[in-house]
Amino acid sequence: MPPTSSKPSFFGSSGIRGRVNELITGSLAIQVGLATANYLRNQRKEPCIMVGHDHRTTGPMLTSAVMAGLLQGGVRVYKAGMAPTPTIAYAAGKEKMSASIIVTASHNPPEYNGFKFHNPDGAGFSETQQNEIERLLKKAEPAPWQEFANFRQFEPIPLHTNALLDASEVTTSHRVVLDSAYGVGGLVTPFVLQELNAEVKTLNIPPSGKNYTRGCGPSKVQSAAAAEWQHFVCLDDLSAIVQTTKAEIGLAHDGDADRLLAVDDKGRVLAGDTLLALVADYYLSTRGGKVIATTVSSSSVVDHVVKKHGARVERSRVGDVFVSNLVKKHKAVLGAEPSGPFIFPEVHYCPDGPLAACKLLELLDWAQRPLSKLVDELPTTHLLRASFKCAEEKKSQLMIDITATLEGWPDIDDINRLDGVRVSFTDASWVLIRPSGTEPVIRITVEALSVKKAKALLKDAQAALKQTIT
Repeated sequence: MPPTSSKPSFFGSSGIRGRVNELITGSLAIQVGLATANYLRNQRKEPCIMVGHDHRTTGPMLTSAVMAGLLQGGVRVYKAGMAPTPTIAYAAGKEKMSASIIVTASHNPPEYNGFKFHNPDGAGFSETQQNEIERLLKKAEPAPWQEFANFRQFEPIPLHTNALLDASEVTTSHRVVLDSAYGVGGLVTPFVLQELNAEVKTLNIPPSGKNYTRGCGPSKVQSAAAAEWQHFVCLDDLSAIVQTTKAEIGLAHDGDADRLLAVDDKGRVLAGDTLLALVADYYLSTRGGKVIATTVSSSSVVDHVVKKHGARVERSRVGDVFVSNLVKKHKAVLGAEPSGPFIFPEVHYCPDGPLAACKLLELLDWAQRPLSKLVDELPTTHLLRASFKCAEEKKSQLMIDITATLEGWPDIDDINRLDGVRVSFTDASWVLIRPSGTEPVIRITVEALSVKKAKALLKDAQAALKQTIT
């Protein structure tokens, strides 16, 4: 059983996640279902929950197990089957469910799986809610047998598809290449884009747990953010096809389609920071607003664009639940992370890759210029990201030690400890070192005005980590 802690020990920055048959087992799934049932029954009368899964081969088994725990705990279940995370989260809210659970490990390799928890508005469970689920994992009790619940099948895709079309204003036909990485985004996005009169060429569309990892890292990718995606999608392929077909844009989902990255018409894979800056410019120009929400790991390019509109950037810890909370707190018109999650609060607070795809077509409509030109008009900075392997049990002490090291570096302008440690320097460069909430790694992000400075800063950060851990 998990130990008691002020911070959930099972929960990372995006639910519970781990290797199947190690951390993630059928027994744990039953526990998770029963604990969630106890939590919901403590909150409201006759709760009901929607449960679904992505394309992973272990999804049906874990879904059945988590449903068994929920039913044993006396909570009615709508079984959504295989669908994108934002599709299930949206449908749960539309159907006035108490919550939703999606069996997925998002962008992690196929031997991983896990559980994402969403509130009716689409936002992930807060740390308070996660703590309560964690506590109940040790002591959840089944309902009396007379109160065991039942389930019904439910198809969430039509609800989400209709919502996407209602929320999208695209008047021009665009040439698009879509890569769903054999994930569940292929069940929604190509059909929505076609309804928006796009000419869509698809690759890696049929959902398949077996083809999920193609062993192709982003060797030619110009986006640092894309490096985090190397487990599941070869963005080189998407880049090449965009160029050979003369498409206006290439779109790439992760496995459960809560994320989106894009390739411009020149074949350049764009960082999530770049997309956020462009969409923020579009939203602030057409909808107004005063706040854009993102994380401590996002580029200063976003700040530059937002300030032009007299608005400001608010930053949270890394993780969509923190971004969605920030969107609510500051009534932000948009929220996003550099790794590809976009939150559009006019629809819901769940990161929504298919909706982000629609909004990028809206952006092209509005700009009336190629995506590459929009990218080239942004300020030039050089942002690099890397990962450093670190066992989970060593992360806390490592972060204490590396923080002490960074605090002694020269020319410091500011130190932010909101999530790991972000040190800003007087020359406008900065370095962020933080523990991943989804993998056994420490993540490093650096940004500077020159390539030379960015590379030097990354090298120094990596050296400091190696010295700290030895």
